[in-house]
Amino acid sequence: MSWNIHINDKWKDKQEDLLSVINDFKSLGEVIFKERNTLKKIQIENLGILAVKSFKIPHLLNQYVYSGIRKSKAYRSYHHAKILLNKGIKTPNPIAFFEERIGGKIQHSYYISEFCSYDFTFRELIESKENFKDWNNILESFTEFIYTIHQQDILFKDLSPGNVLIEKIKESYVFSLIDLNRMQFKKLTLEQRIQNFIKLSLTHEMIPIIGEKYAKLVNESPLKIIKILELKNQDYINKKTRKQKLKKLLGKI
Repeated sequence: MSWNIHINDKWKDKQEDLLSVINDFKSLGEVIFKERNTLKKIQIENLGILAVKSFKIPHLLNQYVYSGIRKSKAYRSYHHAKILLNKGIKTPNPIAFFEERIGGKIQHSYYISEFCSYDFTFRELIESKENFKDWNNILESFTEFIYTIHQQDILFKDLSPGNVLIEKIKESYVFSLIDLNRMQFKKLTLEQRIQNFIKLSLTHEMIPIIGEKYAKLVNESPLKIIKILELKNQDYINKKTRKQKLKKLLGKI
């Protein structure tokens, strides 16, 4: 077994402490999310509060793919964070990534960042509109944020409700992105830009606000953008519903 380790220059002197976090990952901290991968909030005296993500062991084919042809999810998470920060887009500061290999094949991999404080996520805007007096303003500010990302030729492929952290500072809102391993850097068509909003599971009330704001930013007809958003959003809902029904059906077999 061997390790491929990359640590941010600012954290080089903490390598032993960071290794201890990885070695003791199962017993440390508070679980924030656990499905295919596990995300934990871990507080260590010498390190502060960390966000540590453990990626599951890839299936056999991907063990080879991530060992040469394609970079691991931990690697991409780290380097995508650096790219975003260099472009002025907020994301938790990257600290390190670790890749465990056996016989050259990747096994476990980990990404460590600073823990980012926030007030709420985009999910709360969907589920608890009544708690936000300036709900419309937040959505318009968020749309400007995504437009800024698109203008810098960035496609964040996991733009979902839980991956947008929002902090209120005085009367303004600051947005941060997390779960960065799936990104592309390229010129985006208008259709790709609009499609990028769909995984947010927008409500019918959100679509006119986001659509009108984005239309103004890209100098397009609001009716056109809203219509495309509505169609793509409904298509996404239909596909999601069919997938859930299929899972239930297979579960009964």
